[in-house]
Amino acid sequence: MELEDPGLHHSVLVDFRERLAEEDRADKLLDLALEKVRAVGLVRERGRQRTDSTHVLSAVRDLTRLERVTEAMRAALEEIARRAPHELVALVNEKWAKRYGRAARLGKNPRRAARLGKNPSKPKTRIKETGEDIRLLLRYVHRYLPALRDGEQIQALRQIFVQNYVLDAADRPQWREPEDAGLPPSALAIVSPYDTSARYARRGETRWTGFLAHVTETCAPDTPSVITDVTTTKAPVHDTKALPGILANLDDRNLLSKKHFVDGGYLSVALKQQVAREHGVGLVGPIRARTTRQSREGTVFHREAFTIDWDKKQVTCPQGKMSRRWSTPPSLAAYVNVEFAPDDCRQCPVKTACTRTDARKVTFLPRDLYDILSESRTEQQAQEWLSHYSLRAAIESTISEFVNGHGMRQCRYRSHSKAHVQHVLTAIAVNLERIDVHRPTTPTRQPRTPTALQSFLDWQRIPRPRSWRAATHPAG
Repeated sequence: MELEDPGLHHSVLVDFRERLAEEDRADKLLDLALEKVRAVGLVRERGRQRTDSTHVLSAVRDLTRLERVTEAMRAALEEIARRAPHELVALVNEKWAKRYGRAARLGKNPRRAARLGKNPSKPKTRIKETGEDIRLLLRYVHRYLPALRDGEQIQALRQIFVQNYVLDAADRPQWREPEDAGLPPSALAIVSPYDTSARYARRGETRWTGFLAHVTETCAPDTPSVITDVTTTKAPVHDTKALPGILANLDDRNLLSKKHFVDGGYLSVALKQQVAREHGVGLVGPIRARTTRQSREGTVFHREAFTIDWDKKQVTCPQGKMSRRWSTPPSLAAYVNVEFAPDDCRQCPVKTACTRTDARKVTFLPRDLYDILSESRTEQQAQEWLSHYSLRAAIESTISEFVNGHGMRQCRYRSHSKAHVQHVLTAIAVNLERIDVHRPTTPTRQPRTPTALQSFLDWQRIPRPRSWRAATHPAG
């Protein structure tokens, strides 16, 4: 480039990010970086890897339902005003200007934020007026503005309207209530018109609106821990649903591990069998403990206390009674249900320690999964397994590095695809930092090639100074 070249404008970076967010190009960038790392031997196939996740906050405000529909209406009017302002002449009046002329919640100033909030004045009136306004605007756009139907904010307004209002027999919008018309689950409910991909989720005491970031790294003892995959999912997606996609990404990169360390949230018996069958990967993690009443109260009549005869399809209780019914009802997860005769259970002297109903019912996994479950629970009690599983703990420090060192907790951009771009670029930066620390700090100096005269002196075994200092500053 010429010295007088003005360079690029900062807005070009926005276009660059938009292109990275399309067609999984960010993942292809990570693929390219991992190929370079693999070429120097810092990452190998069939090594050991570990995965963990952390919650990520979206770049939107937390809104109440009334604020959400109000902001959706205002955002749609803003979009029409940008694209076709003359079309608003017949719609917007002083009432609409008062309702949607500014944001529903503005900053932390209580006076300015009091217009709408947790306790707005006349909430039923505001809900009714907003629903009628949205209904009118959507009808107007559908009939007279077909070119604007596919607008991002128009589509968001339509979805938010359907999720929060229901039309009655007179075609009038009515506010949805949980006990009447019902509300959509958190996996589908839109939380903001400005980011329709963000979702609300709760795990234990943590509640947030946004996404989940799953980070996978190597854990070889002789090489730095290299980030091999970053997967961004919506917040309500369970870890067990994300793990197959993570392993598929590693398979595409030829970086599947022999042992993959995860916590209990990623692991289930069925998934452990599926991963071993499809990818040849052994999942290492704790199987969930028993949660039945019998196991919690410490009685001997928990599930493992019953003897199963798989060939005869019969179960024997600790008192020697045989089951009377064996069934496998259709369900999403395959289970075997076994029932004992009520007459046997009523006369049992230890019935109170076994069941509260007339007859005991036992539910357990099919034979192949039941064997895996029993083997895993026995295995994870050994000290050797606990020492082996301790390799997973280091992923916690990687998550802390992402969050505290690179600001991964807060999305810089709106939308799921742009949040994923942020996470992938962060992973590449972390890899570069780790590789830079791992490489030797002081490269070894190569000896200078001798000249023809020096070679002649060496050939004749004539001593010569190895350094100019020895020649110009002789000893003594």
